[in-house]
Amino acid sequence: MPSPLDVLFQPRSVAVIGASRDPQSLGGTLFRNLAATFRGPIYPINPNAQNIGGLPAFASILDVPGPVDLAFIVVPAGLVLPVARQSIERGVKGLVVISAGFSEIGAEGKAREEELLALARAAGIPLLGPNCFGLLSNDPQAPLNGTFSVPATAAGNVAIGTQSGALGFVLADGLRRRGLGLWQLVSLGNKCDVVENALLARWAGDPAVQVIQLYLESLEAPRQFLRLARDAGRFKPVVLLKAGRTGAGNRAAGSHTAALASSDAAVDGLVEQSGVVRADCFQELFDITSLLATQPLPKGDRVALVTNSGGPAVLCADALESHGLVLPEFSATLQNRLRAFLPAEATVRNPVDLIASIDPEGVRRVLQELLASREVDAVIVLYVPRLPLTTGPIAQAASRCAAAAGRDTAVLLVLMDWEAQAEVERLGKIGLPCFRAPEGAAAALAKAVRYARWRERGEGLVPPVPGATHGRAARWSARGGWLSPDDVYTLLADFGIPVARWRIARSSDEAAKAAEELGFPLVVKVISPTTIHKSDVEGVVLDVRSAEAVRAAFQQATRAAADAEGVLVQQFLPGGREMAIGVTHDPAFGHLIGFGLGGVWVEALGDVRFRLHPLSDRDAEELIGESAAARVLTSDRGGGPADVAALLGALLQVSALVSAVPEIRQADLNPVSVRRQGEGICVLDARINVAPRRAAK
Repeated sequence: MPSPLDVLFQPRSVAVIGASRDPQSLGGTLFRNLAATFRGPIYPINPNAQNIGGLPAFASILDVPGPVDLAFIVVPAGLVLPVARQSIERGVKGLVVISAGFSEIGAEGKAREEELLALARAAGIPLLGPNCFGLLSNDPQAPLNGTFSVPATAAGNVAIGTQSGALGFVLADGLRRRGLGLWQLVSLGNKCDVVENALLARWAGDPAVQVIQLYLESLEAPRQFLRLARDAGRFKPVVLLKAGRTGAGNRAAGSHTAALASSDAAVDGLVEQSGVVRADCFQELFDITSLLATQPLPKGDRVALVTNSGGPAVLCADALESHGLVLPEFSATLQNRLRAFLPAEATVRNPVDLIASIDPEGVRRVLQELLASREVDAVIVLYVPRLPLTTGPIAQAASRCAAAAGRDTAVLLVLMDWEAQAEVERLGKIGLPCFRAPEGAAAALAKAVRYARWRERGEGLVPPVPGATHGRAARWSARGGWLSPDDVYTLLADFGIPVARWRIARSSDEAAKAAEELGFPLVVKVISPTTIHKSDVEGVVLDVRSAEAVRAAFQQATRAAADAEGVLVQQFLPGGREMAIGVTHDPAFGHLIGFGLGGVWVEALGDVRFRLHPLSDRDAEELIGESAAARVLTSDRGGGPADVAALLGALLQVSALVSAVPEIRQADLNPVSVRRQGEGICVLDARINVAPRRAAK
């Protein structure tokens, strides 16, 4: 399908504004790379040169005699705007601004960048950069190396988008060293106009791209990214290395959930919802990419291990199990087939230990049997060299066998040989992912298995927002802020979220009257705008069982806070398992919904997981299932499994509440008491903060 970025990858003619005869300069290197790859007309622009690289040079792009589709700009920052205006006047259809000196240097550069963007937007043309190192395409129909650093690379099925120019070279070279080819590479630079979402949209529809690899330091329009990555991920994996994971800080005091919702927690939620495969480090980015670019997706978590050394095999088995993968014992039939040709000393149960006498033919025959057995979903061949220069033949044997067997089972090589990489490179492209340590293979395989499961499952359904009424919301103050407990509990109840029965008491007499209406036992909690952790200041009195005790509890609770406004008298519901459901609003990501262990554990453990709002039923299930709370909820101790179905419903109802009341900025439902299976849930305490309501027009 046509794309707004077509002119970047398939221009009919290009101009290099700032081309240079100096082969070491940016303009010189860029021009030389283009001249060596691009098949159409190239126009060097330099007012101080008559010709460059054997081509006539022009003082200005306005002097170029023919049409120009794409202009590369490599001039000092102060000259970028004038030459960009000239390029647009000349009718270019796209700009690639290599020059630095824009938003990355501060206010002056930011203003310059905004003016540059305005020029491109007014002309309706894409702008890549500024402060980027260009782009490269190995499309044989339209080859183009418009970078000043990336060397020639073989065509392949991986497309790379990088926010770091310096890493662009490393990413491309890393693929080359692993025997992988590159289809296209784009340096996003300051992401003034062209951002990762545009690349996702283009590469999702490009059949030549089988794996999309992204290095990003920020996400533009995260919700659009989620949608585009999810659409792409149904057909091809998106592998993301997201830098800037720490130091986000807490955005909001007054909310447990907001305090735990770092930007990286939001990215984690987005990754889980979109099917993106997130790499935890630079090495893992290559590990995952090489696996997904060369092997079929595993159909399950069953792994066979073929090795010639017991110690590394134990390390590999530990790593596999720690990532949730299994080493199943082979059937008697398969074991007998292996014993038929292996030495008596070999182990055949799984792992298959071929001992020190391992040779390429033995690896081939074992691998052939394993791939034909259908008893495993992936095979790891782990080799520790017995003699110099023996790694290559082992790798070749495994590669040929895997290729002959077809595309049903993933095969990985762990070559514990520091010289192995160079040896494999000398052999050429072997078509199998190679790892230097078992831990890397296990981690990459586990993420491939998880991605495969994500592709198989449905996207889930977002329940419709009920036509609930929330008349009490009309009493919110125009300035926003924390809602009163009465408004909070009424709002939750209006949306079908079970809450413990309550009354507000401003005096000890009102507290006693509330006790008569509610019945015993009760809990009494201070109402204070500034007190979050009520129990820490003795502002909560539990298991109150008489009118006299209620009056005493009122006095104790209100003494706990200088700004006490009264107390909340509430049913006391002991038992159950305490969970927390929260809402926070991120400026970039929008509303996030969190879930984790509640009560005193919510901040002590920090085990709150997040998803972007709105939640689907699948999102809610995963929020519960991936948290530490899952074990607590499903444990047989404490009366048997808890009512997870009711908890899942409460999460979806909270999401519906946020849809209906988008003014919510923070919410804590903590604790949420989850009763035994079939007995439901009940919110025991809650706080909700809202943004100022907009006046009706």
